[in-house]
Amino acid sequence: MEKQILGAAILATALGISGITPAFAADLEEFKSIANKTIKTVKKGKVRDVDGLIEQQKTLIRIGIEAALEFAEKSPADAKMMHLVVLNSNKMQQLSLEDIEKEWHAGGYLRAHGIDIDKFTQGDVQTNYYDLIVHPATALIALKQYKESPSPELLTQVENELTEVVNHAGSIKQ
Repeated sequence: MEKQILGAAILATALGISGITPAFAADLEEFKSIANKTIKTVKKGKVRDVDGLIEQQKTLIRIGIEAALEFAEKSPADAKMMHLVVLNSNKMQQLSLEDIEKEWHAGGYLRAHGIDIDKFTQGDVQTNYYDLIVHPATALIALKQYKESPSPELLTQVENELTEVVNHAGSIKQ
């Protein structure tokens, strides 16, 4: 129970909410549905409601946070990694595409905090949960940039980030 309360507290902190509750469950089917909806929209080549897509990425990040915290409870050996990505989920959304690549995709932030990210592969369960937050955050950053300067390359990046993370979400057994 203590771990559930800690997980809920981390979730509340990451989401900027109060009213902590230990009962939450990640809905990975909803995650995949939202991600696929975004992919379908960006494949069209022009996005009219960029703010709506940004909100969808925030929903994906919230679901990713819930999933990562659930995984941290089930796998205490991976709790530090999950807690670091959750606690930094708001900050990573403010990074540039270059910085999120360096710090989170390449693992610089985790290495700086004593986690050997190089021991994990793209198919490892830890990576699947980690990427449920990192990829939507990257898509969100690309969408923010697209809003300022519409470029098809940014929409391609959103599509690529979300296509990859849908595969990760599909690999998770709940």
